Amino acid sequence: MMERLELAVKTHDQALLEEAFREAEQGGLGKDPVLKALTAGLDAVRERLGHHTASIPEFLLAVDVLKQGIRRLDGLKSRKNTAANQKTIVIGVVEGDVHDLGKNIVADVLAAYGYKILDLGRDVPCAHFIGEAVRSHASMLALSCMMSTPLENMREIIARSRKDLPEAAVLVGGAALDERIAARVGADGYAASAVTVSEEVKRLLAGRR
Repeated sequence: MMERLELAVKTHDQALLEEAFREAEQGGLGKDPVLKALTAGLDAVRERLGHHTASIPEFLLAVDVLKQGIRRLDGLKSRKNTAANQKTIVIGVVEGDVHDLGKNIVADVLAAYGYKILDLGRDVPCAHFIGEAVRSHASMLALSCMMSTPLENMREIIARSRKDLPEAAVLVGGAALDERIAARVGADGYAASAVTVSEEVKRLLAGRR
């Protein structure tokens, strides 16, 4: 059953996913092994994308199938309170920038991996970003910026987060950044694309335990 769930995501086959879920429900398979199988399927496609043997559309189709699977998880048993263990990530495009396509894809990918995503949209002022992060007890702030002009706004958000939410990690991404610039604005990590973001988020959150 786990192999079929993983294959459904790998091949972005919605019909196979539904069939595998019916088997999982009948067989009493719990949420945790199912989620592990689903994410293993997406990891396989992500790895292929990194090696240029899969396309971006194929990766996004796999994300859609995984999200469909996650919506079905409520019908399965769980040994632990998944909601209580979810990490909240507040994501948005910083003030001065309205380019949100990349941010939207990253938000979908992270949601597919089981994180609780609070998407603030685009052109987000510092006070709103910090206020929502504090209110939601966020584990991470994910800041996007496609242009170089709003980098100072990004730096301000990061500086404020260090004072108001020091336990939260800060991840940045977008065309205006690279690893060197990310370090200069004070971020904990940098994700070049949706392909690398899940591994970077996992690394940063592991370091904050």
